[in-house]
Amino acid sequence: MLLIALTMTVIFGVLYAKPYKVLKAAVAAEDWAKGAEALGMIRRLVGINLVLGLLTVVVASGGSVLPI
Repeated sequence: MLLIALTMTVIFGVLYAKPYKVLKAAVAAEDWAKGAEALGMIRRLVGINLVLGLLTVVVASGGSVLPI
């Protein structure tokens, strides 16, 4: 679970460092194509984080029932 949490943290850091700043700049400049591209990357990264979070919940709530 710690590895998943660290991975999620790194993904969030990458998301905030690159695509979010590109999206903010694109919206300010009204460059909608570049903004859409950045938003697509944000969606993918948030989706990955969502899946990792759900995996963490399953592992945590499964406890001794799961053969992991």
